[in-house]
Amino acid sequence: MIKFLIRFCYDGHPFHGWQIQKDALTIQHVMEKALAQIFKTETPLTVSGRTDAGVHALNQYAHFTAETRMEPENIVAAINSIVPKAIHIKECAIADDDFHARFSAKSRTYMYKIMKEFSPFERFYASYFPQKNISLPLLRKASEYLLGTHDFNVFAQDTSQLPSTVCTIDSTEWNETNTHFIFKISANRFMHNMVRRLVGTLLHISHEGLEPDHIKKILSTQDYSLLGMTAPPQGLYLFEVTY
Repeated sequence: MIKFLIRFCYDGHPFHGWQIQKDALTIQHVMEKALAQIFKTETPLTVSGRTDAGVHALNQYAHFTAETRMEPENIVAAINSIVPKAIHIKECAIADDDFHARFSAKSRTYMYKIMKEFSPFERFYASYFPQKNISLPLLRKASEYLLGTHDFNVFAQDTSQLPSTVCTIDSTEWNETNTHFIFKISANRFMHNMVRRLVGTLLHISHEGLEPDHIKKILSTQDYSLLGMTAPPQGLYLFEVTY
C-alpha cells in the first residue's frame, strides 16, 4: 500500500460541508466515491481539517492509501475527470508512511472576504455588512490581542469533546483592495466556528468603536455576552496549510 497526499481546492457553495452526512451532498462523499471508482475499492480520505457548508478552500490537503501502480500525475487526472467542476485536484505526491494530513500540519491559514459594495455575483463567495462601520486601523489593533497562545473556548462551538481549547495564533492581517476587505489569520489549529466568531467580534469592535483590548477582556473572562455575531460562512476560505 502506498500513501498519497493530494492538494486540492473547492467551491463550497454546492456542498453541505466536507464531512459525509446522510442524505446530503458533501465534498468527502464525492471525492471518496471517485477514489473508489479509480481503485475499485473503498478508499477513505483523511483531511487536514473539516470545513462547514458554504466554506471554500483554496488549498486543502488530504491523504489516502492505495495499492496501485498509477503515477501521482495520473491520479490527479483521473480524479479530476470524475469529480464535479466545483472540486479540482492541484497536485498529488507520495507521502511518508508516518505522514498525517491533520496531525502533521504545523499551521493553517484562513481568509475571510468582505465586499465593500454588494454584488449578486459574489453572494456565495464573500460576505457583505452594509450596517457595519469598518475601520481598518481599529481592526488591526484589536487583532493584535489575538496573537500568542490563549484559551479560545469562548470563540468556538461544540468544544465539550475536545481535549484542549488552547490555540496559538501566529499572525493576523487586514488588507483592503478596491472591492474588498480581506482578513487572514494563521494558527497551529482552529476549532469549529472559531474564525467566523472572531471575524464577527472584530467587526463588532470596529462598528461600536470599542477599545482594541476588548478582545483581551473576552479571552480573560470567557464571557459569551461580549462576542459579536458569528460571521456567515460564505466569505470564509481555507487559504493554506503548512507542513
